[in-house]
Amino acid sequence: MKRFIAGLLIMMLVVSLTAPVAEAKQNRGFKDVGKEWDWARFSIEKMYAKGIIKGYPGGWFKPRNSVTHLEAIIMALRIMGWEGEIDRNAKLPEYITKLKLPWKDAYYYLNLAVEKGIVKPEELKNFRPNEPAKRYEVAKYVVRAIGREDEAKQHMNEKLSFKDAKAIPDDAVGYVYVMVELGLMKGYPGHVFQPNKAISRAEMAVIINSLDELLKEDGEKESVFVVVLVDRDDMTITVSKEGRTTTYDLEEDIPVYINGKYGDIEKISSGDEVELIFNEEGKVVFIQVISKKITTTAKGIVVDVEERKQTVSLLTYDKVEKGYVGVLKESDIEGRHLELETEYDRFVLVGDTDRLEDYVGEKIVVLGEVKQGASIYMRGPLLEVDDWFVVTDKNTLTFEVTGETYIEIGGKRVELSELEEGSYVELAAQKNEAISIKVIK
Repeated sequence: MKRFIAGLLIMMLVVSLTAPVAEAKQNRGFKDVGKEWDWARFSIEKMYAKGIIKGYPGGWFKPRNSVTHLEAIIMALRIMGWEGEIDRNAKLPEYITKLKLPWKDAYYYLNLAVEKGIVKPEELKNFRPNEPAKRYEVAKYVVRAIGREDEAKQHMNEKLSFKDAKAIPDDAVGYVYVMVELGLMKGYPGHVFQPNKAISRAEMAVIINSLDELLKEDGEKESVFVVVLVDRDDMTITVSKEGRTTTYDLEEDIPVYINGKYGDIEKISSGDEVELIFNEEGKVVFIQVISKKITTTAKGIVVDVEERKQTVSLLTYDKVEKGYVGVLKESDIEGRHLELETEYDRFVLVGDTDRLEDYVGEKIVVLGEVKQGASIYMRGPLLEVDDWFVVTDKNTLTFEVTGETYIEIGGKRVELSELEEGSYVELAAQKNEAISIKVIK
């Protein structure tokens, strides 16, 4: 018996926020940041992408290396967004020019750090830029950078609960207190703080990343977008923000994090909320999925486009094939035969039309090939029928289309009015609202 109702093909693509990561992904990124650094990997990758912490030639990060005083100060300037304020034409004070710094620009970085209150001029008398910065010293730099020094001074007599609290210098207690209260620093196993321990690059990455999140809490997240479409072949991502849709190129082997864990570009779905980090060329070099959305993906043939209602309906179908959609008609001109009346054309149906006559007057989808040459019936081209389906509520899905819906034909965004019945599309939606519609054929 002729099959005339297509099987539904609706795939719920629900991505687990805690899904394990494929081993292949572990090989990306820095050569020396393996599984033992999972606690810091996200922070390292993100702060590197933002240009706060630099790597070493050859793909090395050297997470165990200590952070020097000069490096810690420069990182603080960068995360606060002050690096661009460096004035290389400024007249430097003598207490800076007399220092022995490793490179010329370091004098201007240090001068800016003094202006911003990160370092006190009197502290430069014994300043050793290349020596490892101790944990309590980094606490001072960070607290001053975020403008919490007055708060720190109010807690200089605080009784900290760490077992080694007495090892914290008296003039650093308040700074450590503020860092711990803000969640920017934690103790070590055994409830010790180890204030005189040199801070490693991995630890500094975690602190700076936590500070970055703290600074964004009250501000607008300019780098947060909603995913419209990810093209894994062309390595592009199309996102929307405040009604504007933009497509960006992706860096090859781009780090992707979901819930703070390594993910994969394949796990990003339309509707996900993501934070993107760009390089100087405007290419995306880091993706953090902030919020996963339950997205329905449907593939099939467009059977109805309602511009007035702003809806599109699909007959779900598992094979990529363009269809001909129209109303089945019966004609007696030059002999009784069946015709398909589409929006723009009229076809004479030939071939496998068994039982089609039962559906005259109804909307159908015909799969087949248009034959060359004029029809003997002179009412339109011949359409050789391979298969056909009656359009019913049971085998179609209808989605709402909004101004945010991204409709793509031939790699370009188009309006709903340009979407034709019979096109084979892939549609992503949340509930009944279409996020993206991509014409495949």
